[in-house]
Amino acid sequence: MTAPAAAQAGSSPLDPLFTCRDIVDDVARLSCLDAAVDVLRGETESGEVVAVDREQIEAAEEATYGLSIPQLRLPGLSLPGGGEDAELAELESATASPARVVVRDSNGQIESIEGLVVVDISENRSGEKVIRLANGQVWRQTDGTYVQLSRRRADSEYTVTISNGALGSHFMRLDNGGRRFRVERVE
Repeated sequence: MTAPAAAQAGSSPLDPLFTCRDIVDDVARLSCLDAAVDVLRGETESGEVVAVDREQIEAAEEATYGLSIPQLRLPGLSLPGGGEDAELAELESATASPARVVVRDSNGQIESIEGLVVVDISENRSGEKVIRLANGQVWRQTDGTYVQLSRRRADSEYTVTISNGALGSHFMRLDNGGRRFRVERVE
């Protein structure tokens, strides 16, 4: 199978390379690999194929966490190892504060983000809390849960945990030990 034919049959732009690898004859394998690399180079130069690493995908998932963007599809993150360790694997980004932890399930999907730094907590006309985070995200309370804040503590001294709820909803809990409350991301 030639590289272009393999590209049509496979689901990944790398499939032609993997197909060539299976060719026993050295000359034929090298010829196939050269053709596949030429096709791949052309696709990357035209922007049709873009390489992204795990760290970039994780950063994009964290940045869009809580937003409903139906057209955005990121490749899944299968965590290495599987089993019990992967069920609640905690991954931290190198650019994040040391206290921030992203908890992922065995399929690599975000379950919660802990230790997000708060910049401001305000209240809208409906009495719902609006929480602005240091990462630029803004979340609004959507339930009637009473959220206790200390007058002795500045808003910027709080951190929050945001976790998944049922049917795409989210919950937030301040680090003051209070109750969790339902939120939605507004920015």
